[in-house]
Amino acid sequence: MNKESIYKLKNVEDVKKFIIGGKAIITLESETTGRWFTYRIKKANKEDKDSPFFVSVLTGTDNESSYSYMGVIFNQSKFILTKNSKIGKDALSYKAFKVFFDLLKKDVIHEKMTVYHRGICSVCGRTLTTSESLKDGMGPICSGRLGKLYDIKIIRKKKIQMLNRRLTTNS
Repeated sequence: MNKESIYKLKNVEDVKKFIIGGKAIITLESETTGRWFTYRIKKANKEDKDSPFFVSVLTGTDNESSYSYMGVIFNQSKFILTKNSKIGKDALSYKAFKVFFDLLKKDVIHEKMTVYHRGICSVCGRTLTTSESLKDGMGPICSGRLGKLYDIKIIRKKKIQMLNRRLTTNS
């Protein structure tokens, strides 16, 4: 894969929304080392909104099939290796994804890390053709559907945080 066929995801919200699409492929590039790793993040069960996501890393030369299973994302908040993981904790690809994911949970993208997508919708897997779709990595129909679910989760999270603050200040 060359850099001309990939696109940058520039903000945290777009990255978060992209990776929960169900068929996401992202590339993380370290501006410090110049190394990059490509990951496939696939939802285990498209019909189940609480389904985990399987994370694999590109380990061979075939961009479509040379992925090795690395771990699982649960509840969009916890990334772990499993007994079936082909990549261990010492692998640079694991360390890069772990740093990326842990910071993403805090609504941060590392200042020396660039996140790319391949111009393929992270929800349906179709080629993206409009400039707006290429910016966020999803076609307009998929973005609308996923956006509603994603916005509901953000609203719920903010309401819970607000209630927790009220409870702690009233105690």
